[in-house]
Amino acid sequence: MENFEKHLARLHQEFLDHANDSIAQLDKMLDAAAQRGAFDASELVDLTRTVHSLKGSGGTFGFTNLTILAHRFEDYISASDNGVPLGIADVQIFIDRIGDVIDGRISRDGPIDTVVRSLPMRSRFSVSDVTITEVEVGLIMEPGAQARLVTKELEACGYRVTNVQSSIQGIGYVYQTRPDCVFVSANMPGMDGVDLILALKAMKVTQSIPCALLTAFTKDNQLLRALPESVPVIRKGKEFGDDLAEALVKLGLL
Repeated sequence: MENFEKHLARLHQEFLDHANDSIAQLDKMLDAAAQRGAFDASELVDLTRTVHSLKGSGGTFGFTNLTILAHRFEDYISASDNGVPLGIADVQIFIDRIGDVIDGRISRDGPIDTVVRSLPMRSRFSVSDVTITEVEVGLIMEPGAQARLVTKELEACGYRVTNVQSSIQGIGYVYQTRPDCVFVSANMPGMDGVDLILALKAMKVTQSIPCALLTAFTKDNQLLRALPESVPVIRKGKEFGDDLAEALVKLGLL
C-alpha cells in the first residue's frame, strides 16, 4: 500500500511539473505574440495543443476546474468565424486563471461559476450584429453539425455558450459553473438527455437551473414521459427555430 501511495504521489507531482511547464510555455508564446501584436499560425497550433493537453490531464488528476477553464479557453480560441484575432490581454486572463488553479489560488474542484463568468468571450459574430449578454448557457451535446448549429443560434442571441460533449461531464460542468440555462440533447450515449435533466433536477444545487431538451420527438412521445413539465422540448428539423424561440421565452431568456 505504501509503495502504491508513493507511486500516486509521484504521478501527482509529475502532473504538477508538467502543468507548470505548460504555463511557462504559454507565457512564452504570449510574450512573443505581444511583441508582434498578434499570434502567428504556428503559435495558434501550439497554443491549442497545449491547452488541450492541460484539459485532458486536469480531469485525470482531479483538477476539475483546470479542465473547465481549459475547455473555455479552447472555445475562445476556436471562435474564429468572424476573423477577429485573439486578444493578447484576453489570452493572458485565461493563462492566469489556469495558473491560479494549478497553484491552489482557485479551488481545483469546487464551484467556479464566478470565475467562469469573468472570462473573456470571443463571439463568432460581429459586435455590430450581436449584443453580448452575461447569460451563460451550457450545451450538452455530442460534437458535430447539429451542435455547431445550436451553438451558432444561441450565440446569435448574444449568449455565452459552452459545449460539453458527454452527460457525465455535463453533470460536473453544471455543478461547478451553475450556468443560467442548460440545453441537453436527448440522444446522448450512456446517460440519455432525459435522465441527465432528471439528475440535475434531483440535486439541490442545480434543481433551479432551467433546462431544455433537444430531440426529434414531440413532448407527448412515451420516451419523454418522465421529463418534467417545466422543461421545454426543442424539436430538431424545420420546427427548430420556432421551438427555440418559444423555449427561450419560457425559460426567461428572451
